[in-house]
Amino acid sequence: MQVLREGPVKITKPTIEAAWKRRAKGLRIVIADLERRGLALVVNPTGMTWRYDYKPRGVDPTTGKRFPSQSVTIGNEKTHSPEEARDAANRLRGQAQTGEDPAKARKAAITAAAEKRSRTIDRLVEDYAKALPKRPKLRGSGKASADYVAREIGRVRAAVADMKASGRPVADITDRDIRTLLRATAEQPGAARHRFGALSRFFDWCRDERLIPTNPCLAIGKEKRPKPIPARQHFLRPAELAALWNAIGEAEGLEDVHRDFARFLIAVPCRRNEAATLDWAHVDLAGAEWTQPGALTKNGDPHRLHLHPLALEILCRRHADADEPAAGLVFPSPSARRALTTFSDLKLAIEKKAGRDDWRFHDFRRSFATALGEAGFAEPVVDAVLNHRQAATRGGVLGVYQRATRWPEQVRAMQAWGDMLAAALEGREAGAQVVRLAVA
Repeated sequence: MQVLREGPVKITKPTIEAAWKRRAKGLRIVIADLERRGLALVVNPTGMTWRYDYKPRGVDPTTGKRFPSQSVTIGNEKTHSPEEARDAANRLRGQAQTGEDPAKARKAAITAAAEKRSRTIDRLVEDYAKALPKRPKLRGSGKASADYVAREIGRVRAAVADMKASGRPVADITDRDIRTLLRATAEQPGAARHRFGALSRFFDWCRDERLIPTNPCLAIGKEKRPKPIPARQHFLRPAELAALWNAIGEAEGLEDVHRDFARFLIAVPCRRNEAATLDWAHVDLAGAEWTQPGALTKNGDPHRLHLHPLALEILCRRHADADEPAAGLVFPSPSARRALTTFSDLKLAIEKKAGRDDWRFHDFRRSFATALGEAGFAEPVVDAVLNHRQAATRGGVLGVYQRATRWPEQVRAMQAWGDMLAAALEGREAGAQVVRLAVA
């Protein structure tokens, strides 16, 4: 393109109008301003802009020469009159004289703004979902399970929806948005705490990745944050568990693996996911023991459980039906041969047959603790069976001692639990003569 340089002249509105009439294809007219050195009106075939040229102060230490000239676009004839363009050029000149580089600063600001726009909360939640399975668990050891990741990301997305923050740059989220979340969930204390907690952990990750300077959730005073949900106190008596046991056997639409899994959760006070991922490699049927590596437990502590006859009967039959494998899932999904995940559907089927829905699978663990406590078993023994970590009794060397010396008591506790369940299923008092049941 041919460049035609003119001036310097005092650029006025008539100057601009006359220059625009002289525009031509393949021609660029650069008119230098007389009143502000470095300011020029650039006339292109399709438009006009104000441009300010300057030389940054200082010397390039590599070449020993002054830095090359830089240019900054100020605006156009519609956004800036000649006087406004000169004022803007004067400000840029002042910045350059103090050692700043306005062109470099503007490019950095444009880049930062583009990065900010690209770092929307939705996009970063997707990145967080990919990073979360690789991060260490907050409690215990090992990595987060797929079930935990799904719950956590679901809660973050729900929080974003409550804040109406979809599509916004994450750096623009403030404590005002967090308060919007708290107002939206004011009538749902459980959801409020779960979503606030998940969102705060997401913002911690964003801060760790240097995407934001601070976690906006921390700006909410502790007294305003969602309070812990009161611990669930519900438990079922052995007779109620026996009724559920029978309902499991008669519920419609369940495979044998579903029935065995649900009954195993009643028989053995383990966590639901621990049973779902139970592997034959960790089961000693002859020794009536289930050994859990620390990597598979919630608190990261290795654990072993005695298996009473009712639990053993379920496992022995499954082992025989699976051709006595040395390893592999004990309760694989019927279709995918992966760990069971359809817990909600399983519970619904049982509820429909049992005629009650006021229970959860985790209530079975609480039922065990309640029954054994009432039977006179010491709390540390019950905690040991449940693999609860008690700082005062289970830490360090003392913890190893407790686990070792209390193992016979744990065996007796599990035997007592099995006897209670068998008695309830037979309609007799626990402690009477026990007849081994066939699990239908």
